Amino acid sequence: MIRLTASRTQELLSQPENGMGYQIVEVTNFAGRIEKGVAYNAELVVLQSDPPSYREAKITKSTYPGLLNLAESSAGEIRSIRVLKGERAISLSYRESVQKSAAAKPAKDAPKEKTKENEVFKRFSAYDKDNRRTADDGWLPGTYATTEKDAENVKTGSDAVARYALPNKAPASYVYTCKPKKDTTIQYGTVEPANDQPGGGVEVLFADGTNPGSVSGPEKIPD
Repeated sequence: MIRLTASRTQELLSQPENGMGYQIVEVTNFAGRIEKGVAYNAELVVLQSDPPSYREAKITKSTYPGLLNLAESSAGEIRSIRVLKGERAISLSYRESVQKSAAAKPAKDAPKEKTKENEVFKRFSAYDKDNRRTADDGWLPGTYATTEKDAENVKTGSDAVARYALPNKAPASYVYTCKPKKDTTIQYGTVEPANDQPGGGVEVLFADGTNPGSVSGPEKIPD
């Protein structure tokens, strides 16, 4: 498990997400070893070789600071890190692979569209500090969310984990609201099965981010 330095965090934040709140990354250490992992909030990387206690840890608002303290700093540990674009999980189970073959098109592969006046979008997270939110309350380019309509299917944070196939098993109980200006670029898609979750929810990719003042929250829903 690796705690990224500020410069490495900025490196990841400059690249698109793989799904709501996470990136699948490839890490190369100074010995030349290459390994896959999941980067949460562009700050905490859980590696494929980490013990189950780390890989299966529920990263919540309360546990996140402690996990950051336990993690090794990336300074002097990694030579490079890159986002594996298009991937949704470190590895897919057989069940997920079968489902994936018949799944609908994900947002990254969808044509670009423009938002209409007064459209509202939602984003679910297991913690209340989202590094993809800009200082002036917009979303960075490459940020995922869902539609307000699809979010009506989510009654709990656990519902969000299943519907949006999130790798973090902790309930995504913090909900951000985004009201972008008209004609913001978006791509609509359907979440594929991944991370032992069924998916099936609507996902929206803000390829170019959103305008200042568009993001509010988060609000807390039941776990």
